[in-house]
Amino acid sequence: MPVAVRLEKWKVGCKSLTKSPYSILIGAEEFYGVCSILHEVTSPFLERLNDRWIRWFAIPISILLANLVYLKEYNYNPVVYLSWAIFGMVYVTIVWEIHVRWLLLVRKRYEAIEQTRRRVLFTLVGLGVITTLSQVFFVFLTDATHFALVPITGKVYLTYLGIGFSTMLLIGGFYEVMYYLQRYRQAVEEAEAVKKAGLQSQYDSLKNQVNPHFLFNALNSLSALISDDKKRAGLFIDELASVYRYILQAGQRPLVTVSDELDFLTAYRYLLDTRFNRSDGPSTLDWEIDIHETYLDCLLPSLTLQTLIENALRHNSLLVEQPLRICIYTSDDGMLIVRNTILRKKMAVNVQQQGGGLATLAIRFESFGLARPLIDDDGHFFTVQLALAQKEQVDIHSRIAKPVVS
Repeated sequence: MPVAVRLEKWKVGCKSLTKSPYSILIGAEEFYGVCSILHEVTSPFLERLNDRWIRWFAIPISILLANLVYLKEYNYNPVVYLSWAIFGMVYVTIVWEIHVRWLLLVRKRYEAIEQTRRRVLFTLVGLGVITTLSQVFFVFLTDATHFALVPITGKVYLTYLGIGFSTMLLIGGFYEVMYYLQRYRQAVEEAEAVKKAGLQSQYDSLKNQVNPHFLFNALNSLSALISDDKKRAGLFIDELASVYRYILQAGQRPLVTVSDELDFLTAYRYLLDTRFNRSDGPSTLDWEIDIHETYLDCLLPSLTLQTLIENALRHNSLLVEQPLRICIYTSDDGMLIVRNTILRKKMAVNVQQQGGGLATLAIRFESFGLARPLIDDDGHFFTVQLALAQKEQVDIHSRIAKPVVS
């Protein structure tokens, strides 16, 4: 389950414990790093709590005190008293361990906050069965071995069952309360981490809205056009303005339609074709776009296509004798597929940049409840399959902005 979706569900579960609801920025650019931190935070919660103090101190002291009640039956014999106390410590420790194992098993199966009722139900049923069997077996064993100091009657069985169920409620309640408090702390830490990621994302978004490298190349292309073809230069300026208008508004439009992305791609393609393809010569960049009209109103994170195209250009060479081919199309099962031929550059690629765009894109998809992009590299083609969302699947008013006005 995506972290953002889990957080939303935890917000509902913990609302009664907090005065102010969460206000989280979802889809943060830095969420990739946050996820690794959250993994470290959440991983211990399915592990056993530190209950050594119970096993080494609470249980022995409780057994020693409880056996004081039977001193008269022990004829005030310290040897008998200590023998039964040691036997009780071993027995209670074993039963405690079985209870804890069952608790951890149920917790692993029903860990989510929305599964609390089911987790508590299965925990109590399991602990009840374990307690009943262990207490009945204990009384029967003491009776069969003639170690019982009092006649074994139905009242004795009921007494031991009552003691057992009281202990069961103590164990179950202790672990469930501790588990819930830890989960609540986890939700708060996740909220804080996502808030920090959101603030970092806002900063990075402002910083990256005007990519100096892309702008430098665009201005170089424009400079060449002005002296050679003023008409094309004017069109280039119009398309450049459209591209930056879309980029600048991407922060307010986290989800856009496929149609909007294709409109942006038209302007973005023109800039790339002007830069890489000469009007009087063979092209180094080929395009194949085939989007079925059924999916034009579907939604995806803004600048998805730009991220994938930029990734293809960053890692591949553009050669006249072997052009880089980029195909964008939809499949029969409603997936948007972006595929490019692989012409890997021989020069080293910046390690910090490699995979960063795709990792961020994957987190953005996940933050909206969409499946992470499926990536395939067979050595000949690099293919990314993207899940599309229907408008009714998301909160249209909060996540989709009005179309860009030219």
